[in-house]
Amino acid sequence: MALFDNHKVDGIMADRGLEHLGEETKTHVEAILSELDSKKLLRDGDTANFTDRSNQEKVGFLRAIMEQNWILIAQNEKILQALNKDRPD
Repeated sequence: MALFDNHKVDGIMADRGLEHLGEETKTHVEAILSELDSKKLLRDGDTANFTDRSNQEKVGFLRAIMEQNWILIAQNEKILQALNKDRPD
């Protein structure tokens, strides 16, 4: 279960093209988003807590990797849907 409201989760997922995930994948993504939100790592403005420039850069790199992962999750979900569509029952 998500730690923050579903409207926020749905908005973040829609921004990243993840609104059509399967239920199991969606549950995992919601858990990840909840964890990131609890650590205040979802927004650039939250890096104000990291006064050291090198820490801000590390967080920036980690955010870039996280965004790449959202792209991969969305692409994998499309591949799975296409494979399941073509598979005879």
